[in-house]
Amino acid sequence: MKRNIVRTVTAAALSTTGLIGIGAATAGATSTGATTTPASTSAAAADSAAHAEVGINAAKFYFFKDDDRHGGYAYVTGSDRDLRNNRWLSGPHKGRTIDNGTSSVNNTTSHFVVLSDHPGSCVGPHYYSNAHSSDNDLSNNGFDNRASCVTFR
Repeated sequence: MKRNIVRTVTAAALSTTGLIGIGAATAGATSTGATTTPASTSAAAADSAAHAEVGINAAKFYFFKDDDRHGGYAYVTGSDRDLRNNRWLSGPHKGRTIDNGTSSVNNTTSHFVVLSDHPGSCVGPHYYSNAHSSDNDLSNNGFDNRASCVTFR
């Protein structure tokens, strides 16, 4: 707990003094809120970075390919009614669509997030994620490898 508080305070101090870099950091974002990482970044480092992000970069909804938030990740910063155009940013499936491939999630936003089974219409079975929560195994909710749409509420 103390380590997380120190990280948050440190990140806040760094982001206050480094506001000039924000434009460059967000320049790679796509309209769906997903960004890409350099090809030289290893999968393990990218997974670790997703867990450790704090401050201005923390308001994201993360999708993970495997249980326990492993195997590659992707994220959105807002609703996306069609996940077929989103790609894994790391791991052995890097570059492939995340549609129907999510096994665990991490919600670092202040929003209630709903995953749905059908792209576009976002109807059918749903999975609900409370703000600032995570789920290491979607199979226990009957939603493993079913996410095709994400809406923030």
